[in-house]
Amino acid sequence: MDEFEKMMTEFDEWAVDAKEQIKASGQINPSRLDAFIKIIEDLVKIKHENANKLFELRAAAEEKIVRLEYSKGGETIHRGFYCPSPVQDLVIGGLKRGRLFKKKIPEFGNYSYEYGFDKDGRLLRVKGVIEFSTKDSGFNEEYLIYIGDVVYGFEFTHLGELEVVSKCIYDNGKLKKYERSVCGIEKFSDLHYEEYRYQGELLSEVDFFFNITPQLGLYEKYRFRVEHDEDGNIIRLVSGSNSL
Repeated sequence: MDEFEKMMTEFDEWAVDAKEQIKASGQINPSRLDAFIKIIEDLVKIKHENANKLFELRAAAEEKIVRLEYSKGGETIHRGFYCPSPVQDLVIGGLKRGRLFKKKIPEFGNYSYEYGFDKDGRLLRVKGVIEFSTKDSGFNEEYLIYIGDVVYGFEFTHLGELEVVSKCIYDNGKLKKYERSVCGIEKFSDLHYEEYRYQGELLSEVDFFFNITPQLGLYEKYRFRVEHDEDGNIIRLVSGSNSL
């Protein structure tokens, strides 16, 4: 057994003990955890089905993209300015969406993301600038696929490896669920999950689950009530019950 295998064996043994302790604490809802594990399994399956489709997805997007936008900042949040979650940057300290360049196209090196839209205004591609990027290559790339009321996101590294899969579920244009799994190394696949409720047209309540880690039998949770200004913009999240 080499050093890495020994380290992994020790981690697995530690994880089993930690999982038992967490389970015994009574803080985790087993049925809720099972539901999260099923979501991860489904997203991993989707990853397998699309892992070798980067060139196909890229070609299909490039054929339909008619408009580009650019933003600066937002590297610590999914998709930067166009993060699907309406609340993630308000919940987790330090997360910022960044800002759009509205009047001019920035030079390479001055933007963090390039967004490609089709003629109907749907976001199809996100290019993320990283340290290995050049003007024409070396980007992280995400491709969005629209199937009915579901939008899938496939996030590829600059090396062409599919590492993250997301799924947004809508109902009459309203986002109802947001699921995202970092599943490049499937043994350590995790999940971020949000569920939304509305009063009329306005978002009223959010169930926010993060650090969902099946290997440890662990997740963290919050429920928030959403407050709006007179124009319907979200101005505040009020923490509610954590017994989810």
